[in-house]
Amino acid sequence: MSRLSRALGAAMLCLGLLISASAILAAQEQTMQKKEKDKDTVTISGTVSNVTDSAITIVDKEKAEHTITVNSETKITKGGKAAALADVKASDVVTVQAKKGAGDTWTATMISVSE
Repeated sequence: MSRLSRALGAAMLCLGLLISASAILAAQEQTMQKKEKDKDTVTISGTVSNVTDSAITIVDKEKAEHTITVNSETKITKGGKAAALADVKASDVVTVQAKKGAGDTWTATMISVSE
């Protein structure tokens, strides 16, 4: 009987380790997917230096200039209310969320203008 108990105990221990390993691997996979997704999006805050029909240029607090493409899917708000790109002016303080495009390009998904 003791041999059977030991074998059963060993089997249960192995099963427990297998379940634990599966849970750890699943958690790591989710973390990796989130990190990869985060690489594809950025948030940039700064002051608008230029606005065109298809792009906005922002200077951040490190004085780095970022030109970000704007398209029809970009959501723009000013003072918490819906706005158009024409409402965004040079010297406005903005926060932009952008997705990585082809090459080194970024496309704005959201532009929030502070008032």
